[in-house]
Amino acid sequence: MKNRQKIIQDLREIIGKNKNTLISGEVGVGKITNTLEALRDRDNVYYIGNPVDYVGKPRPKGYNKYISHITSLKKDMQIITNEKEILSFDFSSLSKKGGILLIDEIYGRSIEQYQKILSLLDVENLKIILIAGCLKNVGRIIRKFDMILMIIHDGVLILDREFVMKICTLLGSDPLAGQTGLFG
Repeated sequence: MKNRQKIIQDLREIIGKNKNTLISGEVGVGKITNTLEALRDRDNVYYIGNPVDYVGKPRPKGYNKYISHITSLKKDMQIITNEKEILSFDFSSLSKKGGILLIDEIYGRSIEQYQKILSLLDVENLKIILIAGCLKNVGRIIRKFDMILMIIHDGVLILDREFVMKICTLLGSDPLAGQTGLFG
Protein backbone atom coordinates (compact mmCIF):
# COMPACT_ATOMS: atom_id res chain seq x y z
CA MET A 1 0.00 0.00 0.00
CA LYS A 2 1.84 3.02 -1.27
CA ASN A 3 -0.10 5.59 0.76
CA ARG A 4 0.14 3.85 4.14
CA GLN A 5 1.86 6.77 5.90
CA LYS A 6 -0.80 9.17 4.57
CA ILE A 7 -3.55 6.83 5.79
CA ILE A 8 -1.96 6.63 9.24
CA GLN A 9 -1.53 10.41 9.42
CA ASP A 10 -5.16 10.99 8.36
CA LEU A 11 -6.39 8.51 10.95
CA ARG A 12 -4.25 10.13 13.66
CA GLU A 13 -5.71 13.57 12.90
CA ILE A 14 -9.32 12.41 12.62
CA ILE A 15 -9.17 10.33 15.80
CA GLY A 16 -7.61 13.27 17.62
CA LYS A 17 -10.45 15.60 16.65
CA ASN A 18 -13.45 13.31 17.21
CA LYS A 19 -14.95 11.41 20.12
CA ASN A 20 -16.58 8.46 18.32
CA THR A 21 -15.04 7.26 15.07
CA LEU A 22 -16.24 4.40 12.93
CA ILE A 23 -13.74 2.77 10.59
CA SER A 24 -14.78 0.42 7.81
CA GLY A 25 -13.17 -1.07 4.75
CA GLU A 26 -12.70 -4.30 2.87
CA VAL A 27 -10.92 -7.32 4.30
CA GLY A 28 -7.15 -6.83 4.43
CA VAL A 29 -7.09 -3.07 3.84
CA GLY A 30 -5.56 -2.45 7.28
CA LYS A 31 -8.43 -1.27 9.45
CA ILE A 32 -6.83 -2.57 12.64
CA THR A 33 -3.15 -2.32 11.71
CA ASN A 34 -3.34 1.25 10.43
CA THR A 35 -5.51 2.34 13.35
CA LEU A 36 -3.10 0.85 15.88
CA GLU A 37 -0.19 2.55 14.11
CA ALA A 38 -2.11 5.84 14.30
CA LEU A 39 -2.50 5.24 18.06
CA ARG A 40 1.14 4.23 18.56
CA ASP A 41 2.04 7.28 20.68
CA ARG A 42 -1.25 7.38 22.63
CA ASP A 43 -1.59 6.22 26.22
CA ASN A 44 -4.57 4.49 27.81
CA VAL A 45 -5.59 2.51 24.74
CA TYR A 46 -7.83 -0.47 25.36
CA TYR A 47 -8.90 -3.07 22.83
CA ILE A 48 -12.11 -5.08 22.98
CA GLY A 49 -11.59 -8.20 20.94
CA ASN A 50 -14.07 -10.31 19.03
CA PRO A 51 -13.54 -13.97 18.11
CA VAL A 52 -15.60 -13.55 14.94
CA ASP A 53 -15.38 -11.23 11.95
CA TYR A 54 -18.09 -9.03 10.42
CA VAL A 55 -20.05 -12.01 9.08
CA GLY A 56 -19.61 -14.28 12.08
CA LYS A 57 -16.69 -16.36 10.78
CA PRO A 58 -14.00 -17.36 13.29
CA ARG A 59 -10.65 -15.58 12.97
CA PRO A 60 -8.56 -17.41 10.33
CA LYS A 61 -5.73 -18.70 12.54
CA GLY A 62 -7.74 -18.78 15.77
CA TYR A 63 -8.71 -16.09 18.22
CA ASN A 64 -5.66 -16.46 20.49
CA LYS A 65 -3.24 -16.05 17.56
CA TYR A 66 -5.25 -13.04 16.38
CA ILE A 67 -5.01 -11.45 19.85
CA SER A 68 -1.26 -12.16 19.94
CA HIS A 69 -0.90 -10.38 16.61
CA ILE A 70 -2.96 -7.39 17.79
CA THR A 71 -0.89 -7.20 20.98
CA SER A 72 2.35 -7.19 18.98
CA LEU A 73 1.18 -4.09 17.10
CA LYS A 74 0.82 -1.98 20.27
CA LYS A 75 2.51 -3.59 23.24
CA ASP A 76 1.24 -1.12 25.87
CA MET A 77 -2.41 -1.59 24.90
CA GLN A 78 -4.74 -3.27 27.38
CA ILE A 79 -6.64 -6.20 25.87
CA ILE A 80 -10.16 -7.18 26.90
CA THR A 81 -10.92 -10.47 25.17
CA ASN A 82 -13.92 -12.20 26.66
CA GLU A 83 -17.52 -11.40 27.43
CA LYS A 84 -17.13 -11.56 31.21
CA GLU A 85 -14.30 -8.99 31.10
CA ILE A 86 -16.23 -6.74 28.72
CA LEU A 87 -19.37 -6.73 30.87
CA SER A 88 -17.55 -6.29 34.19
CA PHE A 89 -14.86 -3.77 33.16
CA ASP A 90 -15.24 -0.33 34.76
CA PHE A 91 -14.81 1.99 31.80
CA SER A 92 -15.42 5.09 33.95
CA SER A 93 -11.77 4.95 35.05
CA LEU A 94 -10.78 5.13 31.39
CA SER A 95 -12.81 8.29 30.86
CA LYS A 96 -10.99 9.95 33.77
CA LYS A 97 -7.69 9.29 31.98
CA GLY A 98 -8.93 10.40 28.56
CA GLY A 99 -8.72 6.83 27.33
CA ILE A 100 -9.31 5.33 23.92
CA LEU A 101 -11.37 2.22 23.41
CA LEU A 102 -10.85 0.31 20.17
CA ILE A 103 -13.73 -2.10 19.53
CA ASP A 104 -13.17 -4.82 16.97
CA GLU A 105 -16.49 -5.47 15.19
CA ILE A 106 -20.00 -5.21 16.56
CA TYR A 107 -21.21 -8.38 14.87
CA GLY A 108 -21.38 -11.52 16.99
CA ARG A 109 -21.77 -9.74 20.30
CA SER A 110 -24.42 -10.65 22.82
CA ILE A 111 -27.26 -8.24 23.51
CA GLU A 112 -25.56 -7.39 26.83
CA GLN A 113 -22.29 -6.50 25.12
CA TYR A 114 -24.13 -4.52 22.47
CA GLN A 115 -25.97 -2.52 25.16
CA LYS A 116 -22.72 -1.87 27.05
CA ILE A 117 -20.99 -0.65 23.88
CA LEU A 118 -23.99 1.54 23.10
CA SER A 119 -23.78 3.16 26.55
CA LEU A 120 -20.02 3.70 26.20
CA LEU A 121 -20.57 5.81 23.09
CA ASP A 122 -22.07 8.47 25.39
CA VAL A 123 -19.31 8.49 28.05
CA GLU A 124 -17.53 11.83 28.16
CA ASN A 125 -13.74 11.92 27.73
CA LEU A 126 -13.69 8.40 26.30
CA LYS A 127 -12.80 8.11 22.64
CA ILE A 128 -14.41 5.15 20.92
CA ILE A 129 -13.11 3.71 17.68
CA LEU A 130 -15.28 0.98 16.22
CA ILE A 131 -13.92 -1.21 13.47
CA ALA A 132 -16.73 -2.55 11.27
CA GLY A 133 -16.00 -4.66 8.22
CA CYS A 134 -19.55 -4.19 6.98
CA LEU A 135 -21.51 -0.96 7.43
CA LYS A 136 -24.84 -2.77 7.67
CA ASN A 137 -23.81 -4.01 11.13
CA VAL A 138 -23.76 -0.47 12.55
CA GLY A 139 -27.13 0.77 11.29
CA ARG A 140 -28.70 0.90 14.75
CA ILE A 141 -25.91 2.97 16.27
CA ILE A 142 -24.65 5.05 13.34
CA ARG A 143 -26.02 8.30 14.79
CA LYS A 144 -23.62 7.97 17.74
CA PHE A 145 -20.54 8.48 15.55
CA ASP A 146 -18.95 11.86 14.88
CA MET A 147 -16.91 10.55 11.97
CA ILE A 148 -17.38 7.61 9.62
CA LEU A 149 -14.35 6.52 7.63
CA MET A 150 -13.67 3.97 4.96
CA ILE A 151 -10.09 2.89 4.49
CA ILE A 152 -9.29 2.00 0.90
CA HIS A 153 -5.94 0.98 -0.57
CA ASP A 154 -5.19 4.56 -1.65
CA GLY A 155 -6.38 6.50 1.38
CA VAL A 156 -9.16 7.34 3.79
CA LEU A 157 -12.63 8.38 2.67
CA ILE A 158 -14.90 10.37 4.96
CA LEU A 159 -18.47 9.13 4.58
CA ASP A 160 -21.57 11.24 5.13
CA ARG A 161 -23.69 9.87 8.00
CA GLU A 162 -26.97 10.23 6.08
CA PHE A 163 -25.47 8.34 3.13
CA VAL A 164 -24.31 5.53 5.44
CA MET A 165 -27.76 5.39 7.04
CA LYS A 166 -29.28 4.91 3.59
CA ILE A 167 -26.79 2.12 2.87
CA CYS A 168 -27.72 0.44 6.15
CA THR A 169 -31.41 0.68 5.33
CA LEU A 170 -30.84 -0.69 1.85
CA LEU A 171 -28.76 -3.59 3.17
CA GLY A 172 -31.33 -4.43 5.85
CA SER A 173 -29.28 -3.46 8.86
CA ASP A 174 -29.94 -5.63 11.91
CA PRO A 175 -26.69 -6.38 13.71
CA LEU A 176 -28.33 -8.55 16.36
CA ALA A 177 -30.35 -10.86 14.11
CA GLY A 178 -29.36 -14.47 14.58
CA GLN A 179 -26.22 -13.72 16.61
CA THR A 180 -26.90 -15.32 19.96
CA GLY A 181 -24.01 -17.43 21.16
CA LEU A 182 -21.45 -16.31 18.57
CA PHE A 183 -19.12 -14.71 21.09
CA GLY A 184 -18.77 -17.80 23.24
